[in-house]
Amino acid sequence: MPDRIDGPLAEFAALRREIDRRAVAQQQIFVVQVLTAGALFAIAFWHVSWAPWLLIVPFSSCLLCIASVAQATAIATIVEYVRDALEPAIEGLGWERHRQQVPYPFPFPRALHPNLLLFGGVPILALVLGLKSLIDEGPGAAPGYVVAWVVGVLLACYSTYLAGTSMTGRFVPRPRAPRAEPVPTPQAQPEA
Repeated sequence: MPDRIDGPLAEFAALRREIDRRAVAQQQIFVVQVLTAGALFAIAFWHVSWAPWLLIVPFSSCLLCIASVAQATAIATIVEYVRDALEPAIEGLGWERHRQQVPYPFPFPRALHPNLLLFGGVPILALVLGLKSLIDEGPGAAPGYVVAWVVGVLLACYSTYLAGTSMTGRFVPRPRAPRAEPVPTPQAQPEA
């Protein structure tokens, strides 16, 4: 019996370490987002004429959000494998199945989820403050500034969408690869 579960248990332990590594990477992305957005807001508030620097926030937020969602997607893929392949093979493993049956553990409304606030709310706030600067310039605003603001709006919307899907666990569906059936080995034909 122990030989039958040693392999799956070792695989489970390795996959848990991979999940932990990816969760740490997600937290580091979160910290980078806080620091970059905070620095850009500080620059914009230090000198009002530097408000156009706020248009960098939607671009950096979108890139960091994509990186964070990539980590969350990888974690979800590993969890799916653990739930579907390893838990049935090892009696006593059932955490992933149990976790899916428990209601969402975040005690606040989903709109207050940190990922949604940081990757969706911060870029929108930067765009609103950047819009004030754009309006103050009037018709003489540089066309590049207007284009950057419009692209920033699109990126902020995309970041908000990605952050919302990652926090709910409903990722963009990906097609499942068909399971390969074992190829029968040719058997030697007896000589007649």
